[in-house]
Amino acid sequence: MNSEAIALFYAGVLVQAVFLLLGQLSLKDARMILACCAGSVLGLIPGKHEHSYNLSFHLFMVACFFAVFYALCFKKKILVHIDKEILLVWTLVGLYIALQAPLIVSHPPLLIPLLILSLIAIINAFAGFDNSYRWQVYFYVWFLCILVGIAASRLAFSTMFSIFGHNATPDEPLERFVIGMSFLYLAVNLWYVIELIPLPGKHQSFKERLKQVEKDMDVLAGDYDVKPVPPWKTLLLLILTVSLLTANYTGHFVSDDILIPVLIAVLPVLDKLKIFTRAPAAPVNTPDNN
Repeated sequence: MNSEAIALFYAGVLVQAVFLLLGQLSLKDARMILACCAGSVLGLIPGKHEHSYNLSFHLFMVACFFAVFYALCFKKKILVHIDKEILLVWTLVGLYIALQAPLIVSHPPLLIPLLILSLIAIINAFAGFDNSYRWQVYFYVWFLCILVGIAASRLAFSTMFSIFGHNATPDEPLERFVIGMSFLYLAVNLWYVIELIPLPGKHQSFKERLKQVEKDMDVLAGDYDVKPVPPWKTLLLLILTVSLLTANYTGHFVSDDILIPVLIAVLPVLDKLKIFTRAPAAPVNTPDNN
């Protein structure tokens, strides 16, 4: 176990936790982050049927517990405000990863539904049929699913085992730090996808669970921006993104093990810093208005 690599990973998680609250971080929020850190210690508790204590596994669970507590505490503050252009970029990044995933490579038919769903998001970037509440919820869920797919891919976290594994190696400190940043962002969004699954919890009726899911969908729709963008700008973004990903795939200028976590870690920070300025979002259409 490499304690230095784990420390850098944790540092990345904490830095991302702060960055995702840029512009709205208060003293109360700082205390809540500390409370999340304290609660994450639960990850060190051995399981009921755990015969041999695996310290490396439990250190990883500490990060997972922190991500869940953080997601619960700051949901309305950290959900990314997306639009059709951001969705277009992430859809292309998702396809870039999927086309190299061993599961897709060995089972090409699996690529068909992925291409169809991706094509819907790409066409929407030009046609802009996302004015209804249902489409806004769908596209935000699609955005979350892309992030979850990236989290599950070997490209984004092929170095995770080398951080918490028994034969961990130091490698690049910056890579460990960025992996920690991207881990928190992906784990938080994975939790939001799980929250949309309409399975009632203990002592909860199915009707009550559906009401919770509806409230969560309202939050997602509220963070989807339907502002119009000139088609030529969207086309330019499409060409630029495809060109950069294709060039990196053929030229191997940057390792995907670094490129993907960097994109995941940096893009949300740029969003919080308002590097990409936006026009005021259009009013959200709720089911009552449709």
